[in-house]
Order: sequence, then C-alpha cells, then structure tokens
Amino acid sequence: MELLKFLFAGLIALLSVELGGTILRRLNFQGGSLLYYSLGGLIGMGLTGTLYGFLFLIPGGVSHWTIVVVSALLFVLTLKGIWGLKKREPMTGESSKFLPLAAILLLVVALVGVLTPSTSLDWDSLAYHLAVPKIWIGNHQAGPISFIHHSNFPAAVDSWFVVGELIGGQTVAKSFVWYFTLSGVGAIAGFLGEKFSPKVGWLCALAFVGIPMVMWESGTAYIDVANGLFAGFGFVYAAQYIDKKEKGDLWLAAILLSLAAGSKYTGLQSILVASFVALVFASNKVDAIKMGSFAGLMALPWYLKNWLLVGNPVYPFFYSVLGGKNWDVFQGQIYSEEQHTFGYHGVTNLGQGILGLVTSPGRFTNPQPLLGGGFAFVSLGFAVFAGAVLGAVKGLVSKFDRGLAAMILLQLLAWFFLSQQSRYILTLIVPMLYFLARALCWKPVGKLVVGAVVIQAIAALWVYKENIVTERLPVLVGGLTKDEFLGGYSLEDGTHVPGKVDTYQLSKFIDNDPTVQKVGLFDEVFGYYLNKPYFWATPGHTTELGYADMQTADQLVDALKKQGITHAYLNNVFLRANPDEYELWNRAAGIDGEPVPYTSEQRQERMKDERTKWRVLFAEAIVSKKLTLVNRFSQNRFLFKVE
Repeated sequence: MELLKFLFAGLIALLSVELGGTILRRLNFQGGSLLYYSLGGLIGMGLTGTLYGFLFLIPGGVSHWTIVVVSALLFVLTLKGIWGLKKREPMTGESSKFLPLAAILLLVVALVGVLTPSTSLDWDSLAYHLAVPKIWIGNHQAGPISFIHHSNFPAAVDSWFVVGELIGGQTVAKSFVWYFTLSGVGAIAGFLGEKFSPKVGWLCALAFVGIPMVMWESGTAYIDVANGLFAGFGFVYAAQYIDKKEKGDLWLAAILLSLAAGSKYTGLQSILVASFVALVFASNKVDAIKMGSFAGLMALPWYLKNWLLVGNPVYPFFYSVLGGKNWDVFQGQIYSEEQHTFGYHGVTNLGQGILGLVTSPGRFTNPQPLLGGGFAFVSLGFAVFAGAVLGAVKGLVSKFDRGLAAMILLQLLAWFFLSQQSRYILTLIVPMLYFLARALCWKPVGKLVVGAVVIQAIAALWVYKENIVTERLPVLVGGLTKDEFLGGYSLEDGTHVPGKVDTYQLSKFIDNDPTVQKVGLFDEVFGYYLNKPYFWATPGHTTELGYADMQTADQLVDALKKQGITHAYLNNVFLRANPDEYELWNRAAGIDGEPVPYTSEQRQERMKDERTKWRVLFAEAIVSKKLTLVNRFSQNRFLFKVE
C-alpha cells in the first residue's frame, strides 16, 4: 500500500514537469534531454507548490478539489506540451552504465524513510513540516498557527506536504521530497555531463546523493534539499550569465533564486549574494539589478502575506525592528539563542567553523552541535568539499569560475556569521559540484577524487543503514505494526520494548479520552500523531499565555483555560539534564512524596526568567490541585487535567 502511495505521488509530481519545461522553452533553453526534463521537474514542482500555497490560503482551499483542479490544469498543459515537443539530444562523451545505477541505488535506499512512519529522528518533520499541514487540513485553510512560527514560512515546498497529507498521509508527503531529489540528481548529471562528460556528470550526481544529509532528508519531510537545489542552480545560472551574457540564463537564475526565497527565508540571502556578485562581475550592471529585482518580486507575495497576517514579513525574525503578532523581545531572544548553539562565533573561529563541516560529522546539528554530538546522518561528508577545493586550486580560468567561486565564498561567510547549521549549507552543494567536476578532470588528482566520491557514497550508505534502515526495517517488512513500532510492544517474557516516538502512546490515550478537548504541551513539540487540538504552552513559542506578567498558579491555569485547554501534558525528560533542578522541581511538585516548596530565594530567582518561571507555577498548580494527575506514562511524562 505504501509503495502504491509513493508511485501515485510520482504521477502527481510528474504533472509539474511540463510547467517547468514551458518556462525553459520560453527562455530558449538549449540543454539536452536529461537536463531539460530534470530541471523542468525541479522548477515545475517549485512553481506548482507556490500555486498550491496561495490557493490553500483561501477559506476552504485546503481540500481535495484544489488538488483535482490544479492537477487537471497541469494535465492539459502536459498534453499540449507533448504535442509540440521537440526532440532533445542526449549527452555525448565518455559515459558509464554503472554510475547512474549507483546514484539511483543510493536514492532508492532512502525510500526506507519514505515508506515507514517518521520517528523522533525526523524532528522537524513531526514538529513542523507534517504537523502544520495536518492542522491546516483540520481548519480547511492555511494560515498562521500562533504557537508554530514555521506556519508563516514561505511554503513553495511545504505546500506539497499539504497535498501529500490530503491524498495519503505522511508517505505521500515525504514522497514529494524524494522526487525533488530525483530531479536534482538528473539536473546535476545533465548540467555537469554537458560541461564535462556524462561520466563526470554522473560521478557528481553520485557525490550529491552520497552526502549523508541528502540521503536522509530525501526520505523525510524536510525542505532543505529542494531549497538547496533552487539556490544552487540559481547560483550556477547566474554565473553562466556572467560568463556568456545570455538573457535566458539571467531569467532562469532569477526564477530559481525566487523559488529558494519562496521556500525558506535564507533564500533572500541567496538572492543578495548572487545579485552582488553579478553586479561586480557582469559587464551589464543593469541586468544584474534586473535579476535580483525579478527574483525578489517573484518571492514577494510570501513576505507580503506575512506582513498582512502577522505584521512581520520574515516573522518571527528581527522583532526589534519589524515587530510581529504574539511575539516579543524575550521570545526572540530564546529563538536566537537556539540558533546560535549550532556553531562557533567570532572571526577568529572562522577556520575551525568551516573545517568542522568536513571533519566532524556531529557538528552543526542537534543534539550537542558544539561538542560534535549530533547525528552523523545530518553531516555533509568530506568528498564534495575536498574535491571543490582541488577544483578551485586548478585555477579560476573563466568568468564563470570566478563568479561561482565568489558566490560560494560569500554564501559560506554568511552561513558562518548567521547560523551554522549544516542543513543551511546545502545551497552550496551544486556550485561546489562544478569544482568537484573540474578536479575529476585534472589528471594529477582525478583518480584520488573518484576514490573520495566512492568512499563517501559507501560511508553514507553505512550511516543510513545504521541509523535509519536498521530501525525501520521491521515495520517496512511487516514484522511490526505502525502502533507497535511507534508506541512500543511487549515480548512474551513480559519485557517492554519502547516505541520510537515517546508521545505516541499519549496520543492514543488522548484520542480515546472524550474528556480531552484540547491539550497544552509543556516542553514537548511532537503533536503530529495527536488527532485532537493542541497548543505549545512553553515560553518561546507565543506570548498568548502571558508568562511575562504571570505570578501565580491561578494565573497559569486561567491562561490555559482562556485558550480552551482542558489538559496539560508535561515532558520532564529535558529537565533531567540538570539533576539538581530536576530533583528540586520533583520535590516542589510533590511528584513522588509530600511537596517541599521552593524557598523564597529559590522561587524569586526562577521567576526572573520565563523559561524557569513556568515550571515553578506548574509545580504550584499541581500542589494546589489546579492541575490533577490523569496518567503518568513514564517517570518523566505526565498528563494533567486543568481544573
């Protein structure tokens, strides 16, 4: 059944190819068949996602009928396009039958993630990218969700998750990411195959899929691969315009960059970088300004929508300058501090920050990004970076080389100073692959680079197998049901095997409890598997509960009731990282015995910061019977009724 859903998603995605192809033909695109169809698919899916995004904003727009109408229009366009389609030539030059198979094989392995339920490892999928569409479907309309700021982000890619959830749940939603990656693989092989040789093109495609992060994200509901492909090819075609002065390349770069900004705020940075470099290197400065302006204008509706609905075009960022609904300086500080945990800051740390991308798989990704304790499957590996450096060392011969190198450098510097998350650097992979291709063609190091690409691909396969395949295989082959896999199960000897999502059993319990109308989640963001309304109730998500002025347990309970919250779920797992604070809170709440209140000094100190204040008030609400225990799911997970 899940495989059929994946194939059906492919048919839906395929309808977008002609839309992209129509754009390419209007721009007099001269690429061969592989590049034409792959790049057409990438652009077409981006534009279709944009169309869906704005149709979903209409009251009642999140419906199956919207998908039917859009698909019908795309089908008509496809029929029209096929009728007048001209044959495009395949790539010529040294080729290899093995390399395309190897690249596709790695991508097929990522289907394990697509075809199985997402676990806690797919953090943003469960917290945002799948959860927000599910809420929108319940509301029959897309729009701001007050406690999930991601609901305001540009949605050229995220809109596909709404389509997927409507059609067939998370499998279909995640399938669209896989098809974005497939388009990228073909476009990389086609573009670099035409510039160098088919063999080099497919080696670069293998290097792309051989990035552990690309493999992992291709099997889950993250947007970074698609966004990186938009920005990366935007840089490449901007550099090609600088070199060849073809207007088609200029407008193609603008469209791709607009899709980067239409799928992620960081795309605005990509537009600025490409425009600045074009302004410096291009002979026609006016055209460089046109490219940046057109890209910005195409992405503008997303930001205008935010300004109208939440008062800030890049909500919730830059609150001190732009303001924003249900936000304040303190919430912004919490968010900023979280972003700053991903890397070193200060100019003197530039070298180790960039080197850490390659040498330390656990850097720049949760958990413990500064200590190298992050997940290896969110790493970038070494092959692309090492190959790109060697390709640049060979010499920056043309304007294309110099322009592209300048974009890489500026984007890398921006990454270092803004937020050093490894996912954000995917925007540079396509430009770096060009320099990797140059290194592959350089006799002194070519074979060495080939070896690096192959080793990287094998390593990525092993990392994915260890972290994803081993975990998901039992449910993929039917050895475990979805409920057993996510919620846990008991062996014959009575041993309990925990599930892969800690809140899954909670979700089942709440769904079956008719007294629960809406649940407040404290220190918990995984509400996706819930089928009842929920609200992130911890500071850092919204100002609606009024923590800034809150002083008593009664005020906390009143604030919850005002939001319609009937029950409160508390996750104390993260508090255990601070044993002293954990023990102090347990005693204050009387969880395992008679309550021992905070001393006046302890309480006063914790009431200064909203991040500790809420715990004090929560404990006091338990003691005063304003919150009564309904179920203790584990030592650190509780469900309370709001009295």
